[in-house]
Amino acid sequence: MQILIVILTLVVIIIGVILNRITLYSIRKNTWRAKDMATIMQRTLNDNNYVLRLNLQNHLAYNLYGDFLPADGMTYEQSLEYIHPDDRHLYTEFMIRLVKGAESSDCIFRWDRSQDKHENDWRYIHDVGVVEYDQADKKTPINFYCTLNDKTEQILTEKEERELTDRYRKLFEQSIVGQAFYDKDGHLLTANHKLREILKFKTEDDPFYHRYSLFELPTFRYILRKDLTDDLYFCTKTVMYERGVNCYSEIRIHPIFNEDHQLEFFTLYMRDVTQERELYQQDKENEASLQRTNLAIEQYETELKYLMENVDMHFFRTSFEKREVTFYREMSVIESKMGFDELISHFIDDPFAEGLRHPYEFFNEPKSTLTHMRPFFHDSDELEWTFIDSIPYYDENGKQTGTYGVVRNVTDLIYKQEQLKEETERANQAGMRKSTFLASMSHEIRTPLNAIVGFSDVLATMSTPEEREGIIQVISNNCDMLLRLVNDILALSSLESGDIIVKPTRTDFAKCFNSVATSLAQRIKNPKIEFLVESPYPTYITTIDGGRTQQIVTNFVTNAIKYTQQGHIKIGYEQQMRQDKEGLYIYCEDTGAGIPKEHQGKVFDRFVKLNDFVQGTGLGLSICKLIADNSGGEIGVTSEGKDCGSTFWVWIPCKQEITE
Repeated sequence: MQILIVILTLVVIIIGVILNRITLYSIRKNTWRAKDMATIMQRTLNDNNYVLRLNLQNHLAYNLYGDFLPADGMTYEQSLEYIHPDDRHLYTEFMIRLVKGAESSDCIFRWDRSQDKHENDWRYIHDVGVVEYDQADKKTPINFYCTLNDKTEQILTEKEERELTDRYRKLFEQSIVGQAFYDKDGHLLTANHKLREILKFKTEDDPFYHRYSLFELPTFRYILRKDLTDDLYFCTKTVMYERGVNCYSEIRIHPIFNEDHQLEFFTLYMRDVTQERELYQQDKENEASLQRTNLAIEQYETELKYLMENVDMHFFRTSFEKREVTFYREMSVIESKMGFDELISHFIDDPFAEGLRHPYEFFNEPKSTLTHMRPFFHDSDELEWTFIDSIPYYDENGKQTGTYGVVRNVTDLIYKQEQLKEETERANQAGMRKSTFLASMSHEIRTPLNAIVGFSDVLATMSTPEEREGIIQVISNNCDMLLRLVNDILALSSLESGDIIVKPTRTDFAKCFNSVATSLAQRIKNPKIEFLVESPYPTYITTIDGGRTQQIVTNFVTNAIKYTQQGHIKIGYEQQMRQDKEGLYIYCEDTGAGIPKEHQGKVFDRFVKLNDFVQGTGLGLSICKLIADNSGGEIGVTSEGKDCGSTFWVWIPCKQEITE
């Protein structure tokens, strides 16, 4: 009996312990749930926070805090209609994670705040969800509690900051001048692409240039001091044997100080001037070559004189009695014979031909004549220049029996003499054009380059974004100007070498024209000038070199901007027939300075500038003419004179393709 009592007592104790454990576990679960709810409600303290409850039995969500959803709630399927299509899969995956047993999960999606209005008022929402389970089986989720936070302003601000950072990084990397930043001890922090190219970095973070400070590098060792207060400019030969660097460079070092006037950084600007120096040396060599050419021309003239007397020479002997002439390549070797009548047929109304009809009277004394005649020794319809020397000869009785002499074909010499005159004149003109071009380039390149360097210095002192934007715009404009000058110089090289090639391809010219018009509209900064575009066709499929055509339009508008102070600049095109050929007539009309009648014929010549005070190389219109000529087209200008405006036009043959 006592044993039974003990057993019953133990059973009661065990049951009590089990019930106590179950009670403690229930209390702990309720405590966790209370903590989760407290966390959710704590996040609703901000105005941009909302709390929702999603009932999994009826898939209905309603507001617990805030007015994110309509007052009567919204189903899960309805909510998907207001989530951005690109983000719906993120929201679905978020829900799946909660359903599969995740204690909590989160996602970011775009929500249309206008809802039924569908105005695409997208807001970035950060959703954090927790799960409430059924108290009975502890595994079945019955509700989702979601805390929604509007992150739109934060995300947009971060995006703007990234874009601004990327823009400045792009400007830094794409600069045409090598740039680098060093700390106050001269250790390299970062370098742009151009500097890595000049100094031949092996990698973007070449350890060689990070190993040594700026003060230890040979180029700066004896000229750069740590107490530098002003900008340091110098030009030197930069040599880095370890990296194979051997070039001439212009260098500028700019110290940057903090608000307490303590040195913080060094900015290094480097420009490789090796090619410029080589061009200068080449110019000096060209001058010497020109002098040697002039001396060679003088020698060439002497040689030509000798050639006119001795090259392509035939000897001849005539017999008055037989009325025939015998030609010799050598004095003892007969080359051919012909009668006087046949010989006369080779002359064209020449006194020498008339003399053959009365040889005794005409050839009684030495004769020398240059005549234009049909060839003697080969079949050709082309006339040639022939120099004939004739001396009478007599028999032993002193009776004149004929003449002898030489016949020399001097056609090539005559043509070469003309070419020599042309080349001499061309060489003189080339020297003058070269001098003018170098003087112009020195001024034209210096102007934007000074602006870029000067405003780059000012940029570091600007404190507001508006001021920086203005300075950056000035630098950008001058970079564009410098790039156009370099392009003109490259175009000059192409003109001299004949590398400007037109390659027509199938192109929608209307789209091509509208694209260049949009780009050119940005170049007109004068508010007094209205930019007009006349594009009559929505689409115009044809075979044409779109890039070269855009180059013509760009040069036309660039020229118009220089000479137009007010009024309008209008560009357009139309289909036009010329000489029974279909083509495009493209024009640029302006209300600018106009062109006097006497100057209109030379505006397409190289280096022609009607106003020396206007920037430019004088190559743009000549490039347009070369493109038009290579396209088989025509180019011209119309103007009533000074202050009457002008219209530059080009016609390029091409045929419109009719599309269904």
